[in-house]
Amino acid sequence: MSTVSDLVTGVAAPRAEFAPLLRRGFSAHALLLSVALGYVLVLSAFGLSGVEALIGLVTFSVPVALLSLVLFLFGSMVVIDRPDRPARVLWRRFKGVLSSPERMARGLPLFTALIIFMYGFTVFKANITTFIPFAWDETLDRWDMALHFGYRPHELLQPILGFPLVTWLLNVNYNMWFFVMNMFWVYYAFLATPGVERTRFFLSFMLTWILGGTLLAILMSSAGPCYLTRLGVSPDPYAPLMTYLNHVHDLYPLWAIDTQNMLWDFRSEGSVFGGVSAMPSMHNATALLFVLAVWNKGRILRGVMIAHALLVLIASVHLGWHYAVDGYIAWPIAFGLWMLSGRIARWWESRPQVSQFNAEVAHV
Repeated sequence: MSTVSDLVTGVAAPRAEFAPLLRRGFSAHALLLSVALGYVLVLSAFGLSGVEALIGLVTFSVPVALLSLVLFLFGSMVVIDRPDRPARVLWRRFKGVLSSPERMARGLPLFTALIIFMYGFTVFKANITTFIPFAWDETLDRWDMALHFGYRPHELLQPILGFPLVTWLLNVNYNMWFFVMNMFWVYYAFLATPGVERTRFFLSFMLTWILGGTLLAILMSSAGPCYLTRLGVSPDPYAPLMTYLNHVHDLYPLWAIDTQNMLWDFRSEGSVFGGVSAMPSMHNATALLFVLAVWNKGRILRGVMIAHALLVLIASVHLGWHYAVDGYIAWPIAFGLWMLSGRIARWWESRPQVSQFNAEVAHV
């Protein structure tokens, strides 16, 4: 298996014919492409669609993926070999990835599957209440109190975390989740050695968002603590928390407040980007997948991702995004589907045509 150094040095390798290699790449990734396409087809059977979402995802995802690739290569370069001319080396390695037929043949099919899949999820999330109106918030709030000795979890956290700078730092980590996710996507799509580990990551990601972010999100339709006043809940038990967060926002740029307001405005306007859903927390589910993906990649990286996941869980409550049970339920879902995906990935990767393709493109 290639080391991280091998993956980012951009060492020259024999060039393959790109078009036939890419066709074989799409065939070798048919499992994940089928999951993504099947997901979209099921949603379209319910009349859900949105060209605006597809265009927006493509125009947004491509530059974000390129930026994520640069950040990953730069971070790897700084940690591993620290060259004398970092800018020149970074550009050479970045160009080497984009110009490699083997990397593109194994990465573009996965990137295509992700675009298709996230298009379906974006459209779905904007239409949750067409299936079931937000009806679970007060129940989830009661579950939180039952599990935390009659207190709401944010009330227990407030004496410890209720300092503007601490809240801002938690908010930074919470928003870093998006960049971490994109760096995982880029690494496993274009840089990681093809095989079970890579397929397992993407399959568990998709299945977690299908079961948790779609099916359970419908069955337990909820908006989240930050929206209770907008839902007409009175008195709103989370009003003191939101008052505190707005006070912090006056002192520091608290992105959670701006994003919460933006999502509700989009929802009110009927925009396809106005998806609101609390149960289960996909932030928390995906953060656990990051931990599982790096579990055998060294103690330092494992420790960093465990800390990130724990802070995401805490911040999801402290910032008013989620009830604690949203995270408690998300984690076992992600873990169970990670285990299931391992079995499926081993079966898929043992297929002769997949093994042959992997051997052909694994030398870079």
